[in-house]
Amino acid sequence: MATESCKGVLAVPLGNALISIQCIRDQVRDGESGDHGGAFDLSMFWNTLNQGVKAVSMAATLVSMGSSKPPQPSLQVLQDEEKLLVSVLNSTLTLSEVYSCLPESQGVTLRRQVRDATVEVLDGVLHLTQEQIMSTRGVWSACDRFARLPKVMGK
Repeated sequence: MATESCKGVLAVPLGNALISIQCIRDQVRDGESGDHGGAFDLSMFWNTLNQGVKAVSMAATLVSMGSSKPPQPSLQVLQDEEKLLVSVLNSTLTLSEVYSCLPESQGVTLRRQVRDATVEVLDGVLHLTQEQIMSTRGVWSACDRFARLPKVMGK
């Protein structure tokens, strides 16, 4: 697959992922967890939150591992990269949704600490995504250089 085709295929999902993660982070940072009525099970909340954190961690690990391999601009690699981005987005969205289930009845201090910890995780994912974009742009720039090389050497 040509470099130009790779750019078009990968640029949109990376850019969309970055924007989506920023929005999720901003909603958690600027919003409040909500009271959804009914009984609240703190133990269940912590189990679900821990599962969400593990899912984000696993998705981030997979993205890091995927970006540590030499680039091979094939359709399969690009599809795998897009699946990783979807996994990252889903896990960050799940984490933010779990946070939003923590009711006011659990206290301001706990809600603030959970919110701050959630934002810290989302900031980390955002940074990882930005680094991925910057790394990808660096590879594209290096690949584009080949198109500008002279095709024959003069004597």
